Amino acid sequence: MTADPHRTDTLAHPADVWAGLAPLAAAPGRHQIRLWTPETGKFSQTAKLTAKWPSQPAAVYLYSANATTVLLALDFDTSRGGAAAVERDLRTAQQWITSCGGRVVTDYTDDGGRHLLCPLAIGTTASLPEITALMRVLAGHLPTLDIVPALNPAQGCISLPGTLTKRGGYRHLDGTLAQARAALLERSAPDLLPRLYQLLGMLKSAPADQPSTTEPDEGTTTPAYTTGEGEHRRLTPAYTRTDPLPDSIEAFATRGDIAPTDRPHWKSPSEARFAVVVAALDRGHTPTTLRELTAPGAPWHDGLGNAYKRYGHGAERALLRDIDRAFDWLIANPLPYRRPQHKQKYTQGGISTAATHRTGFTGPPKLRHWLANALRWADLEYAGQRYRWTVHAVLQTLAVHALKAGDNSPGTWVVGVGGRSLSLGAGLLSPDAVWRVLKDLRDRQGSPVVLVRSHIGLEADYYALTSQNNVISNLAHHADRVRVEAVHDIWHILGHHLRRIYELVAYHGLTHREDIYAAAAVSRSTGDDVVRQLQIHGLIAATAPKMLGPGPTSPDVLAAAHQLPQLREQRQQTYRQQRAQWRKWLDLREQLRNGDPTLDPASTPDSTAGPIESPFNGFAQTQDYLNSVLRTGPPDDDIERLEEHAIGLIEHIMGGTLLTSRRRAKPSQ
Repeated sequence: MTADPHRTDTLAHPADVWAGLAPLAAAPGRHQIRLWTPETGKFSQTAKLTAKWPSQPAAVYLYSANATTVLLALDFDTSRGGAAAVERDLRTAQQWITSCGGRVVTDYTDDGGRHLLCPLAIGTTASLPEITALMRVLAGHLPTLDIVPALNPAQGCISLPGTLTKRGGYRHLDGTLAQARAALLERSAPDLLPRLYQLLGMLKSAPADQPSTTEPDEGTTTPAYTTGEGEHRRLTPAYTRTDPLPDSIEAFATRGDIAPTDRPHWKSPSEARFAVVVAALDRGHTPTTLRELTAPGAPWHDGLGNAYKRYGHGAERALLRDIDRAFDWLIANPLPYRRPQHKQKYTQGGISTAATHRTGFTGPPKLRHWLANALRWADLEYAGQRYRWTVHAVLQTLAVHALKAGDNSPGTWVVGVGGRSLSLGAGLLSPDAVWRVLKDLRDRQGSPVVLVRSHIGLEADYYALTSQNNVISNLAHHADRVRVEAVHDIWHILGHHLRRIYELVAYHGLTHREDIYAAAAVSRSTGDDVVRQLQIHGLIAATAPKMLGPGPTSPDVLAAAHQLPQLREQRQQTYRQQRAQWRKWLDLREQLRNGDPTLDPASTPDSTAGPIESPFNGFAQTQDYLNSVLRTGPPDDDIERLEEHAIGLIEHIMGGTLLTSRRRAKPSQ
């Protein structure tokens, strides 16, 4: 009787495996799981992601809301070749990934299906196009690999070890739970994906109209991937790798050895030759240094040098041709996804390096006092609700705008700001979420925010930041733990509920768990869950039992990895377009009101005619409008209902607040 190759000495219960791995493997910001529905034959239902073992087959999302992932998930299906083929493909993929610095977690089902999970490095992500290209290349070498889940950014998901399967039983974890948790917590090497691209030979030709040089044109933002010209052209130091050459690359470069090799695309010396050139340029070599390495008596003469002898007198031209192709491949493939090795310009929400990291409070005392009191009021008003973290973000952003452009002449900060502007400073909250918070705040008794003037035309709403409702006895102490600064964009991905505990540790120096949880006004269980998620992303780290400190990464690094600067720019462009359209609408309305004879009725949008009386009211002349009137019938004769409707319009459109309500006496029967 042969031993089961998957079984280990220490087997954890499936429920423990799920509880230990699900929070670590789920996509950042996705707080739900997908559940299998037998009627549809798909993962059609959703449920909240918790440590509780799902009672039906479940899977975690692969992609965050902005279509980036921190997990390389491979699904090997027995329907594509049988259990033996699945086992062979998984072992091959595992060998490739681990040789490139990847950490893997694998599992198996009773019918032979296998999953491989490889967490990307802390502070790094992969985009959907990047994963799509990688999966298609892997599928070409691994016939049993199902790549469909990895190509769906909205609903793509993967079942984890410990979950129930569709055919009965559950997914068995290979190895111990401690080993799997260590792989997901410590994660892979930062250069995993570029090394994997080179191993697989993921060649992508540059567009015909794209010049090989990467010096950016004036006024563009294209990164300068190379420096120097001709014989001295090389990658810029910011994009140059410093790790040693892989063994297979070194073997061919020095001896011309291609068998055995871990490079699946090396079918002849041509592929190996090009891989060596790519690896050399990637580590800062130039055409001059490559020519010196392949010269007679040089270290690479017997390997890479001999590979070009077949071209005779054209050997040098062939080498230069491969160098040009290698530069094009590097620029088209790994370099756009490689973070430059210099200080990021994106430093919103604090500077990340240990030497220059800003700690402590920021902002003038009076504004910090208001913000500390407002945050504490929100803690009490929204106790037990996750919504309070959104309220925190809006309150802090109001304080930022008050500091930058507010008026403090009467002793109370007054600031006029729109929902879109607030959304950009509130960690990329949606404008709808900001407007919902503002409406809720100004309608609550004791709120620190009071609407003093509703928006008119291009002018935004104006809010007074009041302090008449003090809920803190020692205000100065609490004011030392707030920062009047924009909310960092990374919380858009990770979740705003993680921000307060992170800032208490990273900015304000709190170290003991109980002190941190008390300052954040959260329970121990909630605090432990937040700390675990922050540790997964490398933002904080355990320094001793019950003690915490800043982690190895920073919000800036994570934001760049999740491509949030690009998302911010897209948001800003969208808001600029929306403001331009609103300004155009107001101008057209003013022209219509003034009876401008130069205005062309045919060019007037229907939307401009709705709010005003005009002979150009195109909507009123449409059949849709007439049909809607006929369907709804004449107005109700009930005066009280009409009055309530009018009051509702004033509240909704003009921001009015109902102070008293008059009840009509019912007629006696």
